[in-house]
Amino acid sequence: MHKLGCLLVLVVGCSKSADPKPVDPPAAENPAAPTGSAHHRKHQDRREPVVADAPPLTLNILSNGTQVTWHQDSFDKVARYTKGTDGEARDVWSLRDLVHQLAGPTAWVTSVTGGDGTKSIEHAAWDDTTRTPLLHTTRRGTLKFRWADSAGKWGESEVKDVTRIEIAQ
Repeated sequence: MHKLGCLLVLVVGCSKSADPKPVDPPAAENPAAPTGSAHHRKHQDRREPVVADAPPLTLNILSNGTQVTWHQDSFDKVARYTKGTDGEARDVWSLRDLVHQLAGPTAWVTSVTGGDGTKSIEHAAWDDTTRTPLLHTTRRGTLKFRWADSAGKWGESEVKDVTRIEIAQ
């Protein structure tokens, strides 16, 4: 019996535990994994730290072939409101108001460009009074573009880290 007990101890002691579950390969190797753009859609900057010393706002504008830059003082000329997300306020502007006041009453945005690409805006969408194009600051001190419905509810972000808008007259 003693030999049987020792044999049992040896078998149990030498047994290999189950192999750990395999880790999913990166998206490039796993076609079923979400693509980078799917990840970007789900990413929320509210999980990022607040940048206390963010640089003043700047936005490059291309209007009828002419390049200009709107600086913080340009944004300060246009009415803004503050909307809180997760208890922290953001400066928010109607992009329509910004463009009409800074570029002229007939101006409209044809595209918004940022760190995740360019979003074209059809003239009919720009003129749709049931939606408002919004430009707002982020925790990192950058700008984000999205639409709000007639009740003021924000939609998903369309362009993050906005750096340029194109305007037509």
